[in-house]
Amino acid sequence: MSFVLYFLPFLVDFIMGGAAIAVSLFAIFLGASPLMLGVLGFFPGIVYISLCFLFGKLSETWSRKNLVGLGLFFYILSSLILCLSSRIYQLCLSMLLIGVGAAMFWPTMEAWVAEREEKRHLAHKMGLFNASWSIGMVLGPLAGGVLFGISRKLPFYFAFFAGWVGFFILLKAASENFSAKNTTPSSKPFYPEDSIPSSYLNISRVANFTLWFSLGIVRYIFPKLATNLGMPSYLLGLLMSTLFISQTLTFYGLGLASRWQYSIYALVLFQLFALFGIGIIFGSGSFFLFFLAFVLIGAGIGMTHSSSLFHSVNTIFQRGPRVAIHETVLGTGALLGPLMGGIVAQHLGLRAPYLMACAVIGAGIIIEIFIKKLHRQKKKNIKF
Repeated sequence: MSFVLYFLPFLVDFIMGGAAIAVSLFAIFLGASPLMLGVLGFFPGIVYISLCFLFGKLSETWSRKNLVGLGLFFYILSSLILCLSSRIYQLCLSMLLIGVGAAMFWPTMEAWVAEREEKRHLAHKMGLFNASWSIGMVLGPLAGGVLFGISRKLPFYFAFFAGWVGFFILLKAASENFSAKNTTPSSKPFYPEDSIPSSYLNISRVANFTLWFSLGIVRYIFPKLATNLGMPSYLLGLLMSTLFISQTLTFYGLGLASRWQYSIYALVLFQLFALFGIGIIFGSGSFFLFFLAFVLIGAGIGMTHSSSLFHSVNTIFQRGPRVAIHETVLGTGALLGPLMGGIVAQHLGLRAPYLMACAVIGAGIIIEIFIKKLHRQKKKNIKF
């Protein structure tokens, strides 16, 4: 069953990574404005954050396997609509269904991995999980860019058939009771003696929000800038894949490392990497500098996502709701990033959203330091 736990996240993000870049490029072909590109990113985000906690809570009382399968079905349905689409409103409908499928799939899958994989340390198995879906995001945009260059609808047909492959693999998985309640905790939580777990949970959520906000801008608004600069679709796909290669390597490295989970300095350092990368996009027009920027952004989001997910599942019970909050926070960032980025790009130019992203990351770092100092002061007051 371990194969299914790690293969399905890979497959889903491979499919959706390719579809996402193809949707943006197809929308540009249909005449979409920068604002409309932002709206396309907004639709799945608003549905996702609205339903995420509901399905995360439901995963504690219903079969996780069934809920994952239902999420896959919504992905397949959205791909079918993309195959048949010829209007922007049809793209919007498909993106709404993607949001529903994601809300069912991701919180359930993360809680499932945390409770079923008993042979690995929590940080290690979550690192493998993150690496698996991130590899999908490495290959997906690259494949999507290449397939779109062959035919505008080809990425959508591929997503439709690959979705069915994942669905049947899940159906044929070993018939066990994968229902929700984990009566024998699989992982003992890890808390250093000098730490306050709640402070790091909140700090990591703030950091993850800022990076997913920025990633939303890069994923949905950057294709318009790249198109205006004359960048071919395969190079755009290569850049997106570069971001997720960097993210994947960060996930894997953090899965092998230890003690970084309770170091705010490491978290802030990786946020500064991302901030510098976004600054490069703001001020550069060179493909090679864009390449460096995407490497730095990928490393930054790899750290913040790993930290937030680790602190969400580093518990014994109610992993589903805690993971749902993790997903809701990052989903809110992914929602607001494209929307606000599209508005700013529409009125101030295609590079302005990256300046806004830098400001959001900087503000997040300040908030994180404040939270750390606040909890440290509370700890001192408790001692005395």
